[in-house]
Amino acid sequence: MKRIYFTFLLLTGVVIAKAQSVSAVIAPQYIQGSGNFNPSDDRKVPYVSRMKVQGLTPLSMYRYYNGFTGDTTSSNIGDGFPIFVKTTGDFVRTTGPSLAFPGTYGEFTTDAAGSYTGWFAAEANEAFTFFPGQDVYFRLILNDGAGGSTTVHILTASNSAIRTINFGSDAESGTGLRATPLNKGVAKQFVFVYGNLLAQGRPVSGSFIESDGTANTIANGYAPFYANSVDGVDKAFGTIVPNALPDGILRIDQFELAGAFKRSYYPYPVVESWSPFTIGFRWPSLNNTFINTKNPTGGLGNVLVIDGAKVLGINLWLSGESYAEEDLITLQWATPAEEDAVEYSVEKSVDGGNTFAPVRTIRKGVNKQIYELKDKRTEATSFYRVVMTGKDGAKTVSEALKVQGVIKINIYPNPVVDQLMIQHPQAEAGASIQVVSMDGRKLLTRNVQEGTVQTKVDVKSLIAGNYMVIYTINGQRQSKLFLKK
Repeated sequence: MKRIYFTFLLLTGVVIAKAQSVSAVIAPQYIQGSGNFNPSDDRKVPYVSRMKVQGLTPLSMYRYYNGFTGDTTSSNIGDGFPIFVKTTGDFVRTTGPSLAFPGTYGEFTTDAAGSYTGWFAAEANEAFTFFPGQDVYFRLILNDGAGGSTTVHILTASNSAIRTINFGSDAESGTGLRATPLNKGVAKQFVFVYGNLLAQGRPVSGSFIESDGTANTIANGYAPFYANSVDGVDKAFGTIVPNALPDGILRIDQFELAGAFKRSYYPYPVVESWSPFTIGFRWPSLNNTFINTKNPTGGLGNVLVIDGAKVLGINLWLSGESYAEEDLITLQWATPAEEDAVEYSVEKSVDGGNTFAPVRTIRKGVNKQIYELKDKRTEATSFYRVVMTGKDGAKTVSEALKVQGVIKINIYPNPVVDQLMIQHPQAEAGASIQVVSMDGRKLLTRNVQEGTVQTKVDVKSLIAGNYMVIYTINGQRQSKLFLKK
């Protein structure tokens, strides 16, 4: 009898009403959790979703807090800690949510239809609800919409299961993902990571762009990569992605605080194979590298890092055939910002990259992933870059690509008696000249002074006959046959 009476009291004033509902507008598929009741094992990252609440009193201000539940039919308040998204000022994180005390609840106002659509952020805690491999569901706790401090509505997004994963290297776990400051990022906006190019279905994960104003520190249970490299860093973000990601991360969408879609970021198309010709996708990373995000295994020890300054840049490279051609190069480039492009201008420098002059302008194509341009290779080392003009007139400039000049040498006199003069491209550090017999024996080797364009070699000690002189610079070689008298 006592237990029945207690349950009756618990539910008195609490309405799990069917007239009210919460449903997902954007709800990422994965959330990080350890779920072993040990707070020191927490390695949190934020979880952000966009939800629609319906069936409430029109034009009313509701107090709320949000969390997660593993049981959609239960009447518990859920687990996890909310991070209240504010339309002005800093977001607010609390580990003691309540509808009674300022700072422990958020507020929103319904429209004339009694609905509200907005952003909801939260993090997992040590509760068993977040044990890896289990599904959890978004839960929303509301007051009466009239200033009350007690729970009146408990709503659950029961059609949007969220799988809990923890950091690790196995296929069932996840890997940390962070971006250095995005070149078009805005603090307190939101990003969602997709495993397809069209943002079909639910995103893999979602977070906010820093700085949101909350303390996402190691002391508060956050993952070290987030606490040390993301928290408080303007325009950076961090999240978790599943290791079972066969196509990798193919799109990241950014949304404004007010809810509007802002832009999409895409990886660079890159040539994975010349034969057969295969295009893959890579994200720019640190130190001018690119990362493959397919089926990662890094966990917390090898976090995926996207270079946010280059996510809307231009990737310029030499095609494979350029290395087989002596007098012709083929430049190729691609950009994830293709949809915003109007034209591309290829520019060239022959003074060490100090000044550039246009070579050719190419208009944007239709559904074109990779552009190319052929140009004659000169004897001098050249630098190329691509300047993209966007629809708004803004210019995006690729990094300069260094192209070695054609290695051509002239020799005189030929035949020679004692002193052979070799005219060659301007020498760089490590350049050398060798004299080789016709059976391949190296007879003379001489380092070439940096900056010189001709070098004299004493060959009077050689016996009469045919020889090869070889000029080597930056791994490229050019040879000439001469006759010693």
